[in-house]
Amino acid sequence: LSSPEDLSFLHGTLIEYRCHKGYDLTSPTMLVCQEDGSWNGTAPHCVPAECETPPSPKHGWVNVTDTSLGSMVMYTCEDGYRLEGDSLRQCVSGRLWTNDAPICRPVSCGDPGTIANGTAHGGDFVYPEALHYECHPGFVLRGRDTIACQVDGKWNGQKPLCEPLSCGSPKVPSDVSVKGDEYNYNSEIELSCQPGFVLRGKSVSVCQADGTWSHDSPTCVPARCGKPSPIPNGRVLGSEFGLSSKVKYECDEGYALDGDATRVCQSDG
Repeated sequence: LSSPEDLSFLHGTLIEYRCHKGYDLTSPTMLVCQEDGSWNGTAPHCVPAECETPPSPKHGWVNVTDTSLGSMVMYTCEDGYRLEGDSLRQCVSGRLWTNDAPICRPVSCGDPGTIANGTAHGGDFVYPEALHYECHPGFVLRGRDTIACQVDGKWNGQKPLCEPLSCGSPKVPSDVSVKGDEYNYNSEIELSCQPGFVLRGKSVSVCQADGTWSHDSPTCVPARCGKPSPIPNGRVLGSEFGLSSKVKYECDEGYALDGDATRVCQSDG
């Protein structure tokens, strides 16, 4: 720039300063030639035009080598994150960077899907989130209970399976018979005894969610009918009440029996 003092100007002349491309004024200044032949201020300076250094994005950084007019900066993300937006920005007139600053977004591993008879707990399907799997009651987990989203956008393992829990073959005494060959959760088996014996305990056992059968300790005991009830105006003859034992009924004098005179203790007691 030439100083106004180097030229001749008339009173009232207004001059405006401008800088060459790539330079900015230190202040927007206009000078006026006054009556006494002096200017009403001092000339500004032209300095190289520069943009402010842009901040690095979260989970990334910006490579800055120069911030002068026309210079470029490049954005990069950490592993596990992808750049959303333009990776390059340029310093332009007005000390502005072109475009909006890009953002580093976590990479997505995608939804691995649900599992039958179980649930998954966790956040989004992005790095570095993890999913934790649990099975419903009566099912057991086969595989890893936790999988994590990795930097390459892949899960670090396969989702697990929930398989029906097995109670295994029921343990009962040798004289207790078992009917049923399904031993998974909620399956039922029937317990019984040989003729002449009665089951002491539950006759139906269920495979429970904790992997145990619902029966306690069933046993087979000889069938016994117990002493029969007396009848009015009559009597019961007999003192053995075990299996196949017989009792006989008689009426007092003057009364006649209505029904069978003999009863037999049966195998079901």
